[in-house]
Amino acid sequence: MNQKEHIVSLIAKQLQGLATPQEADELQQWLQSDAACQQEYDDMALIWQKSGILLAEPQFNTEIAWVKLDDQIALLTARERKPLHTVISIFFSPTAKAAAAVLLVAGMAAAGFWWHRNSQWKSFTAVAQNETLTLPDHSVVVVRKGSTLKYLNQFDSKERRVELTGEAFFSVQHNEHQPFLVITNNSEVKVLGTSFLVRNTKAADEVVVVTGKVNVTDIKENDNKVIITKGQRAVLKQDHFYQDEVADSNFIAWKTGQLNFTNTALSQVLQDISHFYGISVEIDPSLQATAPAFPVTLHVKDGQPLEQVLDELKLITGLQVKKENDKTLFYRN
Repeated sequence: MNQKEHIVSLIAKQLQGLATPQEADELQQWLQSDAACQQEYDDMALIWQKSGILLAEPQFNTEIAWVKLDDQIALLTARERKPLHTVISIFFSPTAKAAAAVLLVAGMAAAGFWWHRNSQWKSFTAVAQNETLTLPDHSVVVVRKGSTLKYLNQFDSKERRVELTGEAFFSVQHNEHQPFLVITNNSEVKVLGTSFLVRNTKAADEVVVVTGKVNVTDIKENDNKVIITKGQRAVLKQDHFYQDEVADSNFIAWKTGQLNFTNTALSQVLQDISHFYGISVEIDPSLQATAPAFPVTLHVKDGQPLEQVLDELKLITGLQVKKENDKTLFYRN
C-alpha cells in the first residue's frame, strides 16, 4: 500500500470511528502538513456523509460491502447475481478482505470526489448583453456578450481557476497564496491580484493589463511565456508572443461603451470600430500605404448607430463606403 492509499485508509477508519489513537494522531499530522490536506479530508467527509448506507456503516462489514458491490455488477451486466463475496472469502484471508474493502471504499470515494468536484463547475454565458459576475473569492468579472466563463462554486485551496471562451475583464482580489488562473484554448493567464482584459479566439489570445502584473503562458509550450505590466499588451498567435504598449482605452470599449480617437490612423480606427460593433470594416488594399495620412479625431458613444459613425468617417477622410461580401470597405472614387 502506497502513501496515498495509506492516508485514504486512515480517513476511512476515522470516518467510521475505527481509527486507533495512534492512527488518529498520524492522520492529524497529515492534516496539519498542508491546507490542501484539510480540504481533501473535508471533501471526502462530505462524500462519505452523502454516499448512502454503504459508506455510512457504523461498523464496516466486508460481507455486506461485497454483496452490495455484486448486486450493482449484476444490475449493470443484466446477469444472475453470483455469490461474489463467497468466492472472495475462499481465496482471501480476513486481513486481505479488509484491505480490499478499504480499497473498494477508496475507489468509490475517488469516483465520488471526481463527481463532487466536477458537479460544482458553473458555466455562465452572457447572452443578450455584457454581464457582471462576482466569483467565490469576491473577484469581479465583466463577461462580454456572447462569451462564456466557467468557474467553481468553491475555489481549490491552492489556486483559483476559471475557463474563458470569448472576452472578459477581470478585477481580481489579491491573494499571494492562491494564484488566479484564466484558462483558454490557447493560453494560461496567471495573476495574484490585478485588473486585466483577456480576449480569446480560436486563432489568438490577447491580454491587456490595467493594473498590476500578469504572467501569460502558451498552454502548448510551457516554456513559451511573457510577463506584462500596467499599460502593456501581449498577443499570442501561432505560438508567438507579440508585445506592445497600450496608449488608449479603446481595447475595453465594449465595457465602457465609448471609443475615443485623437489623430489616430484610419486603419487603427477601423480595427477598433470592427471590434466594437462586431463586424468587419476595412480600408481598401490600394489605400493601405497611405492610411496614416488619414488622421481621425472622433468620439463614439454607447448606442450610436454604426451607419452614423461611418458617415462621420466619410466626412473626415473624404472617402466612400461600400459593402463587399461580408465586409464594409472604405475606398476612393
